Amino acid sequence: MTAPSVTGEAPVKPASQLAPKILRTLRERILNWHYPPGRHLGEQVLCKEFDASRIPVREALQALAQQGLVEQVPNQGCYVRQPDVDGIHHLYDYRLALELFIVERLATKGVSPELEAKVRQQWEPVLDIRADTPVSAADLVRADEEFHLGFARELGNPYLIEALEDINERLRFVRLVVIATPHRAQATAGEHLAVLEAIQRKQPEAARKALRMNINAARNKVEIALAQALTNAHKRR
Repeated sequence: MTAPSVTGEAPVKPASQLAPKILRTLRERILNWHYPPGRHLGEQVLCKEFDASRIPVREALQALAQQGLVEQVPNQGCYVRQPDVDGIHHLYDYRLALELFIVERLATKGVSPELEAKVRQQWEPVLDIRADTPVSAADLVRADEEFHLGFARELGNPYLIEALEDINERLRFVRLVVIATPHRAQATAGEHLAVLEAIQRKQPEAARKALRMNINAARNKVEIALAQALTNAHKRR
């Protein structure tokens, strides 16, 4: 516990406590395009915003650089990196490998009645949405992420869950563009229900095929999604 200040001033948090908070905040802003590519992340500005010394700010920026989210330029500071199309496809490779394993394992035993009911309640109504229905990209992305995480949680492997959560964060900005139409929402619903039904029938190959179709449908629109996201980000500047 931090001892109270004898002067009555608020105690200063040590760098070890501030760095993770700064890292989480900056990472979220970058991944959600609040900080567009090319934005300068000045240490002095960040120190003032987070009421922190340079040590935790530098630790957070170094961590972001290691994660490939910012670029450290000598004598200039850190800048948000431009999206890396190859890197995004590598993430999709990683995601596909993880989730193919997950659905194959689940197809040997099925899923709980609770998860089945939850998936059907979420996605069956989406099959019937009208072409002119307003679509909330953020809501659909959250539902999509929860669908895939729900299967990972059924296996109870914390490392799979953690890995998938990290991938979701890194790919969220792409999904926000890809899934933002009624047509794509309907297609996603059908793909999700096909995965569920194959698992419930205990057909591993059918489950893997349906999952591959679902993930590749989004993956095939990466370049278009990035171009649209970049345009939107620059309009907000």
